Amino acid sequence: MSVANNFVINQTKISEQVYDYLRGKIMVGHFAPGQRLDLEEMVESLKISKMPIKEAIGRLASEGLLDIQARRGTFVSRVDARELAETFEVRRALEMLAGELASSRVTEAEIGRLRALITEMEKSTEVAHHLELNFQFHSLLVELADNRKLAETYHRLRVPIQVAGIHYRSENWVERVVQEQREHRAIVRALEQRDAEAAVRAIGKHIKRGGASLLEDVERSIAQK
Repeated sequence: MSVANNFVINQTKISEQVYDYLRGKIMVGHFAPGQRLDLEEMVESLKISKMPIKEAIGRLASEGLLDIQARRGTFVSRVDARELAETFEVRRALEMLAGELASSRVTEAEIGRLRALITEMEKSTEVAHHLELNFQFHSLLVELADNRKLAETYHRLRVPIQVAGIHYRSENWVERVVQEQREHRAIVRALEQRDAEAAVRAIGKHIKRGGASLLEDVERSIAQK
């Protein structure tokens, strides 16, 4: 028996790569909400079989990024205004709790990491990159709470918010960065002072304002279509 007969291609690895590729395309806005993905075209362009593509699509659908419709095809999920509003309400509650917990646990080194992200955000002029840095800031804030269940629940909320930010954020988003950064600094200052009440208050104000701004952009965009 030849060596080749004993060799099995790791389809799971290929599926993971396809997942990363498609997810990246969706998250940077290459695929728009409602756009249909052509499976046959992907097979041809990626030079692989259908199976790893289907596995990746199934995983993305379970995360809410893709909508698989029987006999119609696979589409990039659209953003629902009510769902987005409800997501922000839950996110706000979770981050306020994270701030309360983190205020007694945060180290000077971690404060430095938060400040570095703020500085990097100030230099960013591309919406996808800015959003990624923003999520890194908030994800770190949640991480500092050192509560696994909190972090697990929180990270499931990221997808609809980031997709909405990529596709529906208005052209004047850069003008809001000054206010956003002012709010970020208030959060970090409260953590540095180990002031739990101030941290909760600053986070609550920030998420409420940011959520309202993005929801306004989404509703305006939907109304124009």
